[in-house]
Parts: sequence; C-alpha cells; structure tokens
Amino acid sequence: MGKLLVKPFGVDFGPTLAPAGARILDVLKRLVASYPFDVTITSARDGMHSGPGDPHHSGEAFDLRTKTLTDPQKATLLADLRETLYKTPRKFWVDLEAPGQPYEHIHV
Repeated sequence: MGKLLVKPFGVDFGPTLAPAGARILDVLKRLVASYPFDVTITSARDGMHSGPGDPHHSGEAFDLRTKTLTDPQKATLLADLRETLYKTPRKFWVDLEAPGQPYEHIHV
C-alpha cells in the first residue's frame, strides 16, 4: 500500500485548502493507497510558479515528485489522475512537466 507523502521543509498548503486543492488531495490519497509505491507532493502554494494568476498561489494546484518513480509508475499515476480529474468539462490539468529534465514533475 502506497503512502501520500509531503516533501519535508517546504510545502505550504496555506491556512485553508481551496476546494480544488481538497479534491486533488482526496483523489491522490485514494489512488496512492492502491499503489505499491509512494507519491510525494513537492509544491502547493509555495515555490516559483508562472505568475500571480497561477493556480498554485490559490491552493488549486500541486506538483508531484517523479524522480523517485519508474517510467511505468509515472505512466500509471498520470493515467489515473487524468481518468479521475481530467474529464469533460475539464476541471483539472494533469501533465508531466519538463520530461527528462532534473526538475521533471507531475503538475495537477
């Protein structure tokens, strides 16, 4: 059974969780519990993001570490998140950002 982890020293979820953030956490928790691997949240409201309108700042987006996952694990996580969150009408964007780069991560 996998665990949903949070990067030590640095993930800021804010004083209250936005409804979108709560939905992402709920889905992550349920999915990861069924995996034989752990998943780590590396960023929520914190970190460098694309500007003041970025959904991270409002608690509506999270980044997930991929450097500890195998390619099949990444593919499973991406597919499951998209199946659960990336439906019509599209409410959430799920993507592997910077594939193959040192800062590769899954953005939800």
